[in-house]
Amino acid sequence: MSQEGLDFKSALKQAQELGYAEADPANDIEGTDAVYKLAILSSLAFHTRVDPQDIYREGISSLATQDFRYAREFGYAIKLLAIAKQADKAIELRVHPVFIPEDSQLANVNGVFNAIQVEGDLAGKLIFYGRGAGALPATSAIIADTLTIARNICHGVNNAPQAKLNRQLPAKPMSDIETRYYFRVNVVDRPGVLAQISKVLGQNSISISSVIQKE
Repeated sequence: MSQEGLDFKSALKQAQELGYAEADPANDIEGTDAVYKLAILSSLAFHTRVDPQDIYREGISSLATQDFRYAREFGYAIKLLAIAKQADKAIELRVHPVFIPEDSQLANVNGVFNAIQVEGDLAGKLIFYGRGAGALPATSAIIADTLTIARNICHGVNNAPQAKLNRQLPAKPMSDIETRYYFRVNVVDRPGVLAQISKVLGQNSISISSVIQKE
């Protein structure tokens, strides 16, 4: 959608034809697959058991071509991100579309490729990048796992290393997470409409950074 300006249905059909999306695409487009991956990675990273049900999820099916067009005008790319970060004694866990500066590395992850960005206290930001869908990457992962199991059996390794999930870190409610948002609102052309919208946002403690009005 972002690169070729396709509408959602056309982009999804193309992804299915290329083998990037399943015949039933719900897990891909609604972020369900990303939720499960985030649950595994965050459990390992923070040594706590993360329930996928505790992860906020918002897919990409509601996005329109004009969202991608406006993102480019503002200097951003739209990507579906799975985000996990420790905040005090809880973890932020969320999957949803995000505006990313178009000159960043994550903004340039396209097509069949996936990326994971990890931030450490000493190492800083590290990015792991590679193919994440398609017949060959899936086959490679299956063969690698099968060989690991066979090698362990041959060497008499009965127990695989176990992750230490010895911390109790609850998921932070999405309603408690403060971040920047993009709103696209279609309104009637009459005086006072923007004032009414501003009033509603103000009543919910949401401040406005900027307003861009399109005819």
